[in-house]
Amino acid sequence: MAIYRLEAKIVTRGSGHSAVAAAAYRTGTKIRDERTERIHDYSGRTKGVIESVILRPENAPAWTANTATLWNEVERSERRKDSQLCREFILAVPRELDDRQQFELAVEWAQRELLSKGMIAEVSLHHPNKRNPHVHILCTMRTIEGEKFSAKKPREWNDKALLLDQRESWCNAENDALEKAGRPERVDHRSLIAQGIDRKPEPKIGKEAMGLQKRGVLEDTDKAKEVRKVRLQNEAVPFIRAIERNGHVQHYGMSVRWWDKGISLMSRIREQASKVVKKTWQQLVRSRRDKDPERER
Repeated sequence: MAIYRLEAKIVTRGSGHSAVAAAAYRTGTKIRDERTERIHDYSGRTKGVIESVILRPENAPAWTANTATLWNEVERSERRKDSQLCREFILAVPRELDDRQQFELAVEWAQRELLSKGMIAEVSLHHPNKRNPHVHILCTMRTIEGEKFSAKKPREWNDKALLLDQRESWCNAENDALEKAGRPERVDHRSLIAQGIDRKPEPKIGKEAMGLQKRGVLEDTDKAKEVRKVRLQNEAVPFIRAIERNGHVQHYGMSVRWWDKGISLMSRIREQASKVVKKTWQQLVRSRRDKDPERER
């Protein structure tokens, strides 16, 4: 099922980030950061990167067409310790489209919404798995003036109104592409409340938490626990609303009876609670064992 996502954020030096490192990761390449002398090598993850392209204005100098040169020049152009280096858009692309259609959809949107305003944008299509195809777009914070970046940053690029327009335009672009492909699925950029959907949005686990789990540093993370909690709450919403309206749960012709669904939900809650209690007890036993090794003798 097609999902909607447009996330916009700014890569800042003050947070310890680098435009060169960001570009190397998103393009799956190896790039040397000339400012810090560090080498950022993500060439081993090329299977997840389907295609990348740099979109630039017609008057842009030749050096802007090369990933390493472009983002190293961005680093050189920013002198402050807390500089805003580049802007990133993360877009979910419909799984119902093939790789070529997904990439063309993102490129056309970036040309219309970003390149037209004077930004240079590098578009990269990622397929880390079959369930989550998405696009990263790194954009410059300055326009090109002659052979260099402009002395001042266009502040209007940070307007909230512009971001709201971009969210809506990406939604329209996705739906147009799905219609053109003969697909019935559609996406909606509005909030769940605005759509009249009685459900909490699921929090994001985030790449840091996912990395901790994959490396075995943590068996479970607080973010993952929160996601499961919200999912269980959302499953319980129909029961709660039915009781609020009628004082009891009614059957509305669903293929599975409400009662059966209620039993399934309670079973899952009990299973989750049992796991938490068991894990807590094991941690307590290990803690006591570490403090008093003689207990085991």
